[in-house]
Amino acid sequence: KLRGDDWDELASGDFRLWLDFDLDRSIIRAWDGKFILKPVIRVFTLKVTGSVSGKVSPMAAWPVISVYNDKDTGFALPWIDGQFKVRGLKAGTYKVFVNASNGYVDTTLTNITVERNRNTELGKIILRK
Repeated sequence: KLRGDDWDELASGDFRLWLDFDLDRSIIRAWDGKFILKPVIRVFTLKVTGSVSGKVSPMAAWPVISVYNDKDTGFALPWIDGQFKVRGLKAGTYKVFVNASNGYVDTTLTNITVERNRNTELGKIILRK
């Protein structure tokens, strides 16, 4: 069920809404190693949430981006050029964790401010061995 503010109107009669599939809350461990899929989907719009973007390198580190605080978490897999963007974040202060592999060191950025209807640009994150 959608409310009147659950979508962005791009042009007259042209609407957009974003769906966030919460994987962590959607897969439930039941019994005897069995799992139940109970999809949790959240609808959000860009005008009431914020985003975090940047570029991570080198891609040989196979980085995975987590943007989190005590109330919300978002993830991103960077494009082949290292650019990423995590959308649908509620306003607040976050940490950005870059999980690296192939001998590269994980990196955490702290005190990242997210505001409604704005993108927080982190710039370039360079991972080291």
